[in-house]
Amino acid sequence: MMIGLRLTVRDLFNRHLENDDILVEQTKALSGKQVIVSVSDLLSAPMSLNLKIGADGLVDDVVISDKVTEEAEQIIRITVTKKFVQSRVAKVASEFLSPDKDSTDQKSLFGQGLKVEGDVDDIQVIGDIVEVIVDRIVGRLNSIKLIKTDLAKGAGLLFGDLIVGRKEFDQQSRILSEIIERLKNIEKDFNVSR
Repeated sequence: MMIGLRLTVRDLFNRHLENDDILVEQTKALSGKQVIVSVSDLLSAPMSLNLKIGADGLVDDVVISDKVTEEAEQIIRITVTKKFVQSRVAKVASEFLSPDKDSTDQKSLFGQGLKVEGDVDDIQVIGDIVEVIVDRIVGRLNSIKLIKTDLAKGAGLLFGDLIVGRKEFDQQSRILSEIIERLKNIEKDFNVSR
């Protein structure tokens, strides 16, 4: 079962990388390296994904572990904390719900609960990869916000004529009552003159 999960996770990473020339070029800079992504305080038990990057920029192997990997030269360690995930989710939710706020405001993700350890050059590559991923997510978020705003405007236009205020309803009711009363009077006059 664990082998199937490992292959599924590897294939998931590679499917996204294969369809993205920019990310593949960046991950090629990490070839021969091991990237360990750990989520120490997110789950009930510590967990890490140990990714081995091949010369083609794709993930060659994934090991899912609950143990701390010993330090080695070719390791890049990325630690994602609960604080980071909560702040990202809160920021995305806030930006999505605020129609006038543009989600292009970016601050460094490091120091907000995202920690990267390793060679300085590798850290820069990881930073570039994270920026590309965040840019794409933000772009999608802004597209969804535009669609949401357009749908709200369209619904307002569609139903705006159907929905009337209480005052306007009362006024229309009075006019209709007056017309009905006049018609009744005309009918009485017509019947009397016969």
